[in-house]
Amino acid sequence: MSKKKVQLVILILLMAWLGLFFMQKIDLTTADLGRHLKNGELILNGDFGLLKTNFYSYTEPNFPFVNHHWGGGVIFYLIWKLFGFAGLSFLYLIISLIIFYLFFRIAQKESNFWLAFLVSLLLIPLMAARREIRSEIFSYLFMAVFFWILWYWRKGKLSNKWLFVLPVLEVFWINIHIYFIFGPALIGLFWVERVIRSRTFLKMTSLCQGRHFKERPWFLIWPLVLTGLVTFLNPFGIKGLLYPFNVLKNYGYQIVENQSVWFLENWGFNNPNLRLFEIALGILIVSFIILLIRNRAKFSFIYFCLAVVFGAMGCLAIRNFTIFGFFALPIIAYNLKNFFVGSRTPNSLGVRLPTKLPISLIIFLSLLIFLLSFFTQYQKLPLDKIRFGFGLMEGNNQSAQFIRDNNLEGLIFNNYDIGGYLIYHFYPQEKVFTDNRPEAYPISHFQEIYIPAQQDNSAWQNLDNQYNFNMIFFSPRDYTPWSQQFLVSRVQDDNWATVYFDSYAIIFLKRNKLNQSIIEQYEIPKQFFNVR
Repeated sequence: MSKKKVQLVILILLMAWLGLFFMQKIDLTTADLGRHLKNGELILNGDFGLLKTNFYSYTEPNFPFVNHHWGGGVIFYLIWKLFGFAGLSFLYLIISLIIFYLFFRIAQKESNFWLAFLVSLLLIPLMAARREIRSEIFSYLFMAVFFWILWYWRKGKLSNKWLFVLPVLEVFWINIHIYFIFGPALIGLFWVERVIRSRTFLKMTSLCQGRHFKERPWFLIWPLVLTGLVTFLNPFGIKGLLYPFNVLKNYGYQIVENQSVWFLENWGFNNPNLRLFEIALGILIVSFIILLIRNRAKFSFIYFCLAVVFGAMGCLAIRNFTIFGFFALPIIAYNLKNFFVGSRTPNSLGVRLPTKLPISLIIFLSLLIFLLSFFTQYQKLPLDKIRFGFGLMEGNNQSAQFIRDNNLEGLIFNNYDIGGYLIYHFYPQEKVFTDNRPEAYPISHFQEIYIPAQQDNSAWQNLDNQYNFNMIFFSPRDYTPWSQQFLVSRVQDDNWATVYFDSYAIIFLKRNKLNQSIIEQYEIPKQFFNVR
């Protein structure tokens, strides 16, 4: 078998390992996807009210909200209409593999196949950290395409006309996900690097020839200006453009994905990616230090800036592990190549570094990294028949069907995670108390109403008196202390009856004439929950 065929087979196996993480069925009860699908349906039907207000909530219906991901909902809805939930799962898998391939190819060209392979094997669990179907996957794709075009253009392998693809892509990006700001940022970074290189070159040329040259205009400025201008092409104008810098100012509910690495470690959060991120970040930092000492001429301004930005983002919020992993791949491969591999001159200790990694070392490192990844990530891999595959998890819609079959109605008090599920199934007939968009509710909604009502029975009673809830719809897997306390209290509460329970949802009905016949037929006794 030829060398290229061997590398192709190994690359396919590498992508299969990455793809295994994404072969995971959808759980609508904890995902944002249900709300995205409803967004897409309403927008395509001409209902745009959801763009600027908290459209789905009866508690805060007029609270101003910038729906920055509405375009992602349209895409998801169209795919869902054509191919169902299995089609959405498959789409997410394919996009993830395309993103990986683009970054891998750049890493390979910056180093060599085997070094890119080893670094990829290390970083794949980070790249697969965000497996739930979200609009941010399109941001990762746009970042990969932007970076791919700019990198190949900088190397002289693409003509200038390719740069004008970037403003066109930005028009879509601004309306799909909040990370659109990285479009102009990436172009700007390559432009600044070009300015620095040009000035350095002109200065050296002037000194050599004893005269000064006028600097030429840089072509990259035009795609940068156009890309910046098209960011105004969103339904919110300047507010939408500035939203990435303001979104976290109105977060009244702490979610795990927005917490820092060190906060979660001190909290005792069990996630093997925390340690893996620290290892990858350490390798990244050390590779820059060694490169500066050993081969300063190969130091990359672009890669250094990208490492600082995405390294800091990963430290501050674990939701950024994925994009850190993708960008760390070509950066680490480049740095290691220019120190450990390919150096034909002795290093500072007088040791000549090898030009190629021995195949025995490659095999040993590959097996070591893979086995460590497999055993540390084992619980996160969808290896059981319940999670593995495409489409929805089995029985995921049974709780919603229970409500339909029994014609249940009235105001629902629900927990944070399950809001998107209710929106998908019951809007516009029913609206939600809350859902998993902290930015769509005032801080007081969570801090003064939602959480206290679950912690304190008197606060709950006051809230119930205000809204006269007829149903409580919760996820039993909401492991926040207040939610677990609330569920125990409601099981013990004689004013409420548990009528439905599975691993996805638990439903309580208020004991009243409207619900009497349903309760008589379906009530689950308290003893079932082992609660006294």
